[in-house]
Amino acid sequence: MSFRLRLTVLAALAVAVAIVGTSFVVYYTDRHELIREVDGDLSSTVDQPPLSLLLHGGLAVNRSFSAGSPAPLGAARRVGPAGFKVVLPRLSTAVQVNVTPHEQSPAAAKAPPRFSSRTVKGVPTRVLTLARTGDTVTIERSLVDVNRNLAHLRWLLVFISLGGVGAAAILGALVSRRAVAPLRRLTETTERIVATGDLGERIGQRGRDEISRLSARLDELLSSLETSVKAQRQLVADASHELRTPLATLRANVELLASPGLLAASERSELLADAQEELESMTTLIGELVELARGEEQDATSRPFRLDEVVRSVVERAQGRAPELCYRARLEPTVVSGVPERVERAVANLLDNARKWSPANEAVDVAVYDGLVEVRDRGPGIDAEDAPLVFNRFYRSAKARGTPGAGLGLAIVKQIADAHGGTVTVDRARDGGAIVRLRLSATR
Repeated sequence: MSFRLRLTVLAALAVAVAIVGTSFVVYYTDRHELIREVDGDLSSTVDQPPLSLLLHGGLAVNRSFSAGSPAPLGAARRVGPAGFKVVLPRLSTAVQVNVTPHEQSPAAAKAPPRFSSRTVKGVPTRVLTLARTGDTVTIERSLVDVNRNLAHLRWLLVFISLGGVGAAAILGALVSRRAVAPLRRLTETTERIVATGDLGERIGQRGRDEISRLSARLDELLSSLETSVKAQRQLVADASHELRTPLATLRANVELLASPGLLAASERSELLADAQEELESMTTLIGELVELARGEEQDATSRPFRLDEVVRSVVERAQGRAPELCYRARLEPTVVSGVPERVERAVANLLDNARKWSPANEAVDVAVYDGLVEVRDRGPGIDAEDAPLVFNRFYRSAKARGTPGAGLGLAIVKQIADAHGGTVTVDRARDGGAIVRLRLSATR
């Protein structure tokens, strides 16, 4: 069953329950009012002549009209040893009075009137019972007219209920069609995206209702997914391009090394050294590609930590690997929130970048304060046209093409900064060299 059909059926059922419930209330309310009117009429007959005179023995019984003829108004006809039929002026239906002798105690004779419904000779009847001294008086009135009116009311309510349910089903179908239209467009668009794989298509539903908000979130999800897929494709393309050259070099070297008698011992040693260097370069490249492939994934171990302590550890390792340089650290206690291992990798890349550009016996300044890591080298600096591009993947400036690396170090730094809600910038120092600033959110 489709959602639209379920919505139509539910709307019709809800209206049906409401109409049927209302019909029951109307029917029983009307029935109660009709019975109450009959009870009121029966109560009023007690004090209305000629019945009051009949009950007190002051009325002569009219014997002139037969059982089959209508009783004249104001007349009483005996219908049994202790029964009379009386036609009162204000009633359209005759009442029958029965007097049954009983030995009544004074307390029982003061009992209040009692109403009841019964069937007398197949006729539904309303009965008023009066306890009097020495006898019991019952005044009966037929409910045929009342039941006839209630039967008409029942049929009327049945027709109204059926018509209301039918109208509710029709209106429910029209309303559900309009209500489900945005959801149908959403479904058709998502099915088309799945079928074609076109992540550039958007649903474009605007509004403040729940479906419009869902459509907007799906559009944002599609946009994010499209960006991610494009980045992955670009990464694969760039990685293929960067790996092609070292692989070709390795293959050529291996082929030469595998050919006996073509190379002298010194040439063979040189080729082996070249192959080892290419393998190390590829290992570094593959490690950086794996780091980039993680995207902006945030580890579950994100927590507050001392940024100055992480940077101090990285500086100590960098000093051990490059003893020809002097790392001058000015580290103020700073607490940030994030993944310490990833921030450590970003700082290590910054120091490695500074090491590549710093001449021997020069100083690399490292500072930490207020959530900021600042690394300055004494190299040739960065040109203005290269500054916006150095954080792109595989980008290498004209000056960097003769140095080792694949142009991924600073791209990894930017990725880690973005994942932590921070920024990374590069500027040219006044007296030469470059200054790279990694800013994270400090925790007070």
